[in-house]
Amino acid sequence: MEKRVQEMLHNIIEGKTYDEALIQAYFSPDYVQVVDGKQLDFKAFKQHIKKLKELIERVAVEVCSTAVRDQVVFTKHQVESVLRDGTYHKHLVMAEFTFQDGKIIRCEELTFLLEGSASGKDLGSKV
Repeated sequence: MEKRVQEMLHNIIEGKTYDEALIQAYFSPDYVQVVDGKQLDFKAFKQHIKKLKELIERVAVEVCSTAVRDQVVFTKHQVESVLRDGTYHKHLVMAEFTFQDGKIIRCEELTFLLEGSASGKDLGSKV
């Protein structure tokens, strides 16, 4: 599961284009994401990924640490993004991914803006 989360972060978050089939390969259709108190269902999550692909020129994810217990993978990772408008943002992300039947069914996430403008604060939940 740990490897699966790292693959997902690389393929979906760092990937240059929106790929619905790839999202469906990693995430359950019952997926729910809670980011900084904002809840996204699977449809809203897909809209969020589409929005990120529109806004971000390039992104890099560095997984700092992970922990695994039962069907849960916890990550602490940093995300560096350069938006199409040239602005740079760096976030620290704490995320708890829950798996069911081999797919991610839930993510509870706290995202903290380390560097960049206030406009990038909500990149983790922007739809």
